[in-house]
Amino acid sequence: MSVTSTLRECHRLRKHLKALQEEIDRGPRVLKAQQARLAAEEQAHKDHHETIKKLKLKQRDDEGTLKQTDARLVKLGQQLLGISVTKEYEAKQSEIRQATDLKNQLEETILATMTDLDARTAAIPAVEKQWADAQAEFKESQADAADRLARMQADQKESQAALAAAEAQLPANVKAIYDAQVRGRGPDAMAALKGKVCQGCRGSVTDQKIYELQSGGYVPCPNSACGRLLYPAE
Repeated sequence: MSVTSTLRECHRLRKHLKALQEEIDRGPRVLKAQQARLAAEEQAHKDHHETIKKLKLKQRDDEGTLKQTDARLVKLGQQLLGISVTKEYEAKQSEIRQATDLKNQLEETILATMTDLDARTAAIPAVEKQWADAQAEFKESQADAADRLARMQADQKESQAALAAAEAQLPANVKAIYDAQVRGRGPDAMAALKGKVCQGCRGSVTDQKIYELQSGGYVPCPNSACGRLLYPAE
């Protein structure tokens, strides 16, 4: 295999290994996001049932207050019958009006609570299904992630071995430059030459350099800001 062909293969493998590592590194972030979604679903499930409990307690408390208000109205009505003084009579009527207003408010509140409670109770099967689906989806995603990670790690191991084998074919003088370049730049140490243009920096290359490259020699990009090791594009 020529130097340029070897560089092409090294570039391909290093880009592939970089992409693999980035995907592997992304795994924990994906897991964290999935765990957050599951936690949100769990909280929604919990909140639904907690809200039903609170509504039942509120209904019970309001019904108790309504019962007390009804008893007070009866008592106030009886007291009204025994009053002959006008001011006291008017004051008692004011108390009755206030108690009546409270009774009406309580009845409206209790009706609204019962309506809300009925709706939330009817929604329980759907809420349970949503929570069960969320757990099943999380479990499935974890299994898929584990399989994917195993495949990527196996691919990584094979690609690392292939890269080592390819790098071993580089001549000693090229290998020294190659090693120095990839230490600092990784896959970006190499670039394809398409026509007369370096695909790394988009700079042009002279005909002489193209001839040297086509002859299988080692050619860095002549652009001082680039310097990538070139190989002909396929």
